[in-house]
Amino acid sequence: MINSKYDWQFHEVNDTTQVDQLAKDAGIDPFIATMLVQRGVKTADEAETFMNPTVSSFHDPFLMHDMKKGVDRISQAVESGEHITVYGDYDADGITSTTIMYETLSDLGADVDYYIPNRFSEGYGPNVAAFQSIIDKGTSLIVTVDNGVAGNDAIAAANQLKCDVVVTDHHSLPEVLPDAFAIIHPRVKDADGNAYPFGDLCGAGVAFKVAQALMDDVPSDLLDIAAIGTVADIVSLRDENRAIVKFGVQAIKNSQRPGLIALIKEAGIDLSKFDEQDIGFGIAPRLNSLGRIKDATVGVELLSTFDEDRASELAKFANQQNDLRKSLVDQFYSEAVASVESSGDIKNRSTLVVVGENWHQGVLGIVASRLVDKYQRPTLVMTGADGSDEVKGSGRSVDSFDLFQAIDPIRSQTVGFGGHHSAVGLTIKQDKIGVLKDQLEAAAKQQHLDLSVKPQLEISAVLPVSKATTDLCDQLKALAPFGQ
Repeated sequence: MINSKYDWQFHEVNDTTQVDQLAKDAGIDPFIATMLVQRGVKTADEAETFMNPTVSSFHDPFLMHDMKKGVDRISQAVESGEHITVYGDYDADGITSTTIMYETLSDLGADVDYYIPNRFSEGYGPNVAAFQSIIDKGTSLIVTVDNGVAGNDAIAAANQLKCDVVVTDHHSLPEVLPDAFAIIHPRVKDADGNAYPFGDLCGAGVAFKVAQALMDDVPSDLLDIAAIGTVADIVSLRDENRAIVKFGVQAIKNSQRPGLIALIKEAGIDLSKFDEQDIGFGIAPRLNSLGRIKDATVGVELLSTFDEDRASELAKFANQQNDLRKSLVDQFYSEAVASVESSGDIKNRSTLVVVGENWHQGVLGIVASRLVDKYQRPTLVMTGADGSDEVKGSGRSVDSFDLFQAIDPIRSQTVGFGGHHSAVGLTIKQDKIGVLKDQLEAAAKQQHLDLSVKPQLEISAVLPVSKATTDLCDQLKALAPFGQ
């Protein structure tokens, strides 16, 4: 018997009559019908929409919270010649979100620029200093993309300076929303308690919906960029996300964007066979590497420029940054494994804290993820610089352990701390590393962390070899795009 690292979870459909009926009505193999029923598809029409989305698959953007209010304010700023700044984020979703909003406003004739905060000196989301600098340069409207819903302090500062902020975001909602002019978010409910029909859009997806509202039409020329952000952010490929990615993949195949064409060439991707996997493993890592290693701002220029020479230059740079990222991850991972093996922590501890010297902060989360995969326990990877009394790091966890709740009780002893169940970011003083280790072990006991529990792998169905026909394979392809 194979000793799998995963606990295989087999999904069964209890009501086989529903499967049989769908297979008959839609003219599809029962195996395909099983997959669709598991995903909430019940009728032939729903199956057709799932496998072959159309423009009608896109919901009315004005169903999203504050869409009309935000779009009216943006339109007013465009018409009156106000200076608008798009405030983005440094990952692939943030880069694509910024590109979508910047290109949309530019096409409308806006006086617009964009700003992406630096991962290392500024961190994620709105910050007071950045907003102050942006406003001092003449901006009277800031539009955030892929961030902002937790930017209470910076938005309050902008209000004091008479600058409106329209937030477009998709991240988890805080207990208290910021006092922004408008908050365009698929999970925020309106006064009647209604939310947008589909809550799992990424930042680029939300920006795409704003573009749809501003243009009063589905912006087909932005589907390629929206698809990249959607796949990169690993959101569920259902509902509108399926349409975005399905249409977006085709748009990329026919793309006239010099930057995208050059990036695909640098990644060694065969454009004639391009699919969503090429986004996830080819394009997205190269965009993400820009923010992880240095500065994500050039990512927007790469995607939006029509200067072929500049596009080629930036694509080569993105590829170099990705190669550097992979090299750094391999180096730090090897050093981290050596540290863990020599420390004896595997035998004595349920959690791991690994501290390296002068490791690049932008790749610590990737190293932590690899260590979790290897040792199957919550792990923090941290680094300190020469002469500094602080260490910064990233943590990743197993499904059964809430890493955020584990560290939250000692928040007051940290310099900075944030995150969620499975991932955290942390800055502490060197002399608090012991406190952190002890707290994690105490939390492991409190949460009853069981290291024998394997991560779960969901199995939709088992296909006997005898039923693996060419026709069935063709029908399986119709379920694309594949992903989360």
